[in-house]
Order: sequence, then C-alpha cells, then structure tokens
Amino acid sequence: MRECKLMLLWTLFFGITLMLGVLRAMSSMEGEEIRYVVTTRGFQIGNVIVAQKATPNQGEQEIYFENRTDVSASFLWMRYHQSLSEHAALKKDNLVRYSRQGRNNEADVSVEGWLSQGTFNLMVTENGKQGTLLIPRRDYDRTTMECPEAFMDFGASGKATLRILDMEHLVIVTRNYRLVREEVYRLGDREYPCRVVDFSDIYKSCRRWIGMDGDTVIMFRQDGKSKEGSYSVRAVSLHRPMPCNQHEWICDQPVISPDMGSHSPN
Repeated sequence: MRECKLMLLWTLFFGITLMLGVLRAMSSMEGEEIRYVVTTRGFQIGNVIVAQKATPNQGEQEIYFENRTDVSASFLWMRYHQSLSEHAALKKDNLVRYSRQGRNNEADVSVEGWLSQGTFNLMVTENGKQGTLLIPRRDYDRTTMECPEAFMDFGASGKATLRILDMEHLVIVTRNYRLVREEVYRLGDREYPCRVVDFSDIYKSCRRWIGMDGDTVIMFRQDGKSKEGSYSVRAVSLHRPMPCNQHEWICDQPVISPDMGSHSPN
C-alpha cells in the first residue's frame, strides 16, 4: 500500500495517533469534541476534529471515535493534500471496528476493518484496487487507536516497548516509548494533568502530551517528524457535550455484539 506522504498522521495520531484515538472510558455519555490545528515550520496547514462518545452496553463501556482531517500544504519543499474521515469502535480497551475513507494527493483510499475470532480483518481499496489483510490478534499488543502510553506502566526505567498495529500503514511495528515527565497542560481556562511521552518506530518519532479529564483520555499536543519533515498538532478547544448534529455517525451508534466484530441494532 502507498504510504502517507505527509509528516504526520493519525491516523494521524491516534497514530492525534492525535490522537485517538484517544481514550479508554468517558464520564460523559453525551460525548465530546476536540479541535486541533496542524502546523509545520510555523505555518498552519490544516485542522483536525475529533469526536468521541461512550455508550453503556450490559454494564460495559463501548467507545466510539470519529476523526475528520483536512490538511493542505504548498511550499517549495512540499506539496500535499489530505482529506479523510476515520471511525473506530473500542470495547474492553480493544479496537474492534475501524474504517477510513479519504484522499492523499492522487490516491483515493478506503479501509474497513473488524476484529472477529481472534483476527483483525482489513479490506483495503486504493484507486479501485482491492486487497485483504488478516492480522492475528496474538501478534500485536495494542493498536495506534488505543493510545496505550496514556495508561501503561513505564516501571522504574521509564521505558516500554510494545508491538503496535499501525492503522495508518496497516502493519505491525515495534514502538519504543519513554516517559519524559509529568506536568500540567493548559487548554482554554482549564488545566489538565498530563504525561509527556516520546515514542518512535520505523515510520516516525514523536513527543506526545497526553492526559486525563476524569476517565477520558485526551491527546493535547503532538510534535513529530518523519522522513518527509516535522509537524505539530495542538488542541485548541474541547467541547462537552458534543454537538451531535455535526457528528451523526458517532451520535447514533449501534451496539457492538459479543463477538466484538459485528454490530447489532440498539
């Protein structure tokens, strides 16, 4: 598959990555919306809107996530456009359903994925050409959509290594993490406890500011670089409850059935 040619994305983060992609559980059943700006070399080149919602199902939380990205850059050293929407569903801290539709420069890409019977199934269409990937669940520890650095135990060394299913590149990578420090991050008129974590794999290296608002995991900022260049993604607003008329997919979600991969109506 063709790799994304921008120096980000999440899948951008959650490759906001931003990222996630981004949470374990939520205190607000009404959901929340986080808006980000994307910059490179001091220029604003795009924005990201992340919506997330939790729905109770037989005493368990089901987490739904939506990411809409619009990035466009035209400089002497880079020409790039990306417009995509990304959806994910998590159950018991595991990604169980995933979809992505969008365009990267001249490539139209669609991805549909679901976890069923111990295998993550991926159907990929790129410029009309279709392919299927089957990835055993036992082969990876977490996915990029789960942001494990928000709650993992770094131990005395402050370091950790996980096998990560990278939903941007649709491959398993070895990702090395390092806890840099704990601090407070200010967004608007509020301050949030936050972890600053460095991580790297074969595709990128990033520093991520990730924290908690009650039971909600929020990525506040990500600075990163890849072979294409450097970038920064920063949260500029957090809205709760989420304006559901802007996020129909996430506001009227079906219930994930017990096999974790399929869906059934509410």
